Amino acid sequence: MRLSFVIPTRNQARFIRQCIDGCFDQNVDDAEVVVVDGASTDDTRDVLASYGDCVRWISEPDRGQSDAINKGVRMATGDVIAWINSDDYYASPTALRALVTALDEDPTLDIVYGNGQRVDVEGAYIGPYDSRRIDRVEQIVTHPASFVLQPCLLFRRQLFLDVGGVDEQLRYTMDYELWIRMFAAARATKYIPQTVACARYHTDAKSVAAMGKQIREAHRVKRTAAKRLGMGYLERAKMLAGVASMAAYWAAVRSGLKRAS
Repeated sequence: MRLSFVIPTRNQARFIRQCIDGCFDQNVDDAEVVVVDGASTDDTRDVLASYGDCVRWISEPDRGQSDAINKGVRMATGDVIAWINSDDYYASPTALRALVTALDEDPTLDIVYGNGQRVDVEGAYIGPYDSRRIDRVEQIVTHPASFVLQPCLLFRRQLFLDVGGVDEQLRYTMDYELWIRMFAAARATKYIPQTVACARYHTDAKSVAAMGKQIREAHRVKRTAAKRLGMGYLERAKMLAGVASMAAYWAAVRSGLKRAS
């Protein structure tokens, strides 16, 4: 089994070396690192060039993160994809061992994932992000937030291609929407309750301002999924209650009663 690390990036020279080094630190016997850079104007390309032939990368204008993900998976030669954004990193050199072993031992396992940690821009610990076992895809739709941090999940490349890849029309919830389609199509999935990756939470004014747009986009994604899955009244009511709780949280952040995290 070959593993491809796919890293979308743009103007994140400050973080990308830690991300790439963390991929190499996993010491997966048959692995590659693929970086898709959206024509960065900082030192990103210099950092990438410093790895020589050890990293496959391109740098060109794109249509955003979703476009970069799709490009990267198409470029990848591995059977399994580890999508990790350039400002995130793996929690330890053994973070992926159990996940890779599970995929290697069971060829019918299409998705495997673990827990995550939230950190700030300096890498200081904010708190845990424990994933949840998913038995039915409807559970992803009804829960207010995502059941997993994006870099904590590995998936078969063929599954990604079969469901059509990332929806490039989405800006904030492309991973969440992808998980819904992939879990619906997966032969088998597995949750392994151990820490896999650290995701940086940029709690500046821009991210707070975008929170409302993210919630509205998530609501649209949930409605579409609910219709496609034929969810009943009770499940739809639970879904709407989750959206309402997200909106209440956003209102609390805007009013200063809560800090975005």
